Amino acid sequence: MLNSEGRPTAPAAASAVEEKTFTGNRGLQIEEPLIFETGREDVTGVDLPEPPKAPSRLGSHARKAAIGLPGLTEPEAMRHYVRLSQKNYAID
Repeated sequence: MLNSEGRPTAPAAASAVEEKTFTGNRGLQIEEPLIFETGREDVTGVDLPEPPKAPSRLGSHARKAAIGLPGLTEPEAMRHYVRLSQKNYAID
């Protein structure tokens, strides 16, 4: 006998309950923000001395706004790319 009701057209709602693991790890994290979203403007990865003042040769091509690079430390940048590699099932 065939099913007279047919297949439901709407997908079932996914459960939002997080499963607890033995180690407390969350396993594969699906959401990884862009590296530009994780940085902070008040943090830099390295501290360089201020360069001596010199006349600019760029003229009207000189940058007027911030460069927009993420302010991450080296370990934070490394962790970000490690998490991205885990999304590729650790294929380098």
